[in-house]
Amino acid sequence: MSLTHQGENMRIWLALVVALCILLPGCAETVQDTVKPERELFDDNTFIDEDQYLGLEWTIESVSTIRIAFDRQEGPNVDLYTMTPVNYEKFKDCGSFVYLSELSDPDTSGANLETNIDAGTYVTVIDNSDCGDAQPPDQSGLFTSDENDQARVDYRITYQ
Repeated sequence: MSLTHQGENMRIWLALVVALCILLPGCAETVQDTVKPERELFDDNTFIDEDQYLGLEWTIESVSTIRIAFDRQEGPNVDLYTMTPVNYEKFKDCGSFVYLSELSDPDTSGANLETNIDAGTYVTVIDNSDCGDAQPPDQSGLFTSDENDQARVDYRITYQ
């Protein structure tokens, strides 16, 4: 068998593999995972006290797919926002802020979000305060005090 004939066989074999990969579900995703694997930014289960928030700052170096899996396991609904650091400063002052709607879910008990995003630094906020859409319940009365309405949340943020 000549070297030219072996090269033709290799090209036919490669074309067949690519064609099969296109037709088989999940194959292209597996190739994508191998070429550019999913990486974890955050993965935690924690409590957020009433009138508090958790700010998770992260940076990506190139256009990436961001995935946020969020579950409020106990307590009141919370706000899940992703924003730029400039808007995070506005949020911290309880002022008017802008968030990325594709990676945010106000007044939520759970979310699975995914979108492509440009390189840069971002902050994902899990908010159990009065600054966002969801607000912890107010039980205080004339003779009672407001109890701490903690939210127990589970979250995972990845990029690819």
